[in-house]
Amino acid sequence: MGSTLKEILSLAPNGTHFAFEPLPEMYEGLLKQFGSIQGLSIYDYALSDSTGTSSFQHVTSSPGYSGFRQRRYDRLNEQIKEISVKMELLDNIIPKEIPIHFIKVDVEGAEFQVLKGAAETIKGSQPVIVFEHGLGAADYYGTTPENIYDLLAGQSGLRLFLLSDWLESNGCDSLSREAFCNQFYSGKHYYFMAAA
Repeated sequence: MGSTLKEILSLAPNGTHFAFEPLPEMYEGLLKQFGSIQGLSIYDYALSDSTGTSSFQHVTSSPGYSGFRQRRYDRLNEQIKEISVKMELLDNIIPKEIPIHFIKVDVEGAEFQVLKGAAETIKGSQPVIVFEHGLGAADYYGTTPENIYDLLAGQSGLRLFLLSDWLESNGCDSLSREAFCNQFYSGKHYYFMAAA
């Protein structure tokens, strides 16, 4: 609904920003609220690691749970409407000459696909990435924390953190592969950060 985008725009008003929202009414809402802001491009794509169109589960009773696949929901009897959305790679949208400093990913389990589709941008810019990755969502895509760690740390040279550890240690206390996987499998945390 734009709450994080609003904060980002207030903190970096002169930056170049890209926002993505595949739900039609949410996309229209972002256009109404932010469409006139210079330096901001808003797209109605679902980011992934492939292009084309895909079915998409619009959880009308809790839109924040919407995604490519149904996942475990915290409430019983969520109302779901299947729609079709356009898919695109972040690497196909971001011009190579624009350095990216920050990426936020909240895609209800499809974070590995989004990050794979952004691999060149991530390698080239080494941005700070804030992302969700937890049981009840990622496992519905067959994604493991090992996949995420190997992509971000192994292939892109980033370190992974709990946000609180990054703040308290001034970016020194990163997670090993084993520690990151333990956070996932124990269900203790699902919100993480990657940074150089």
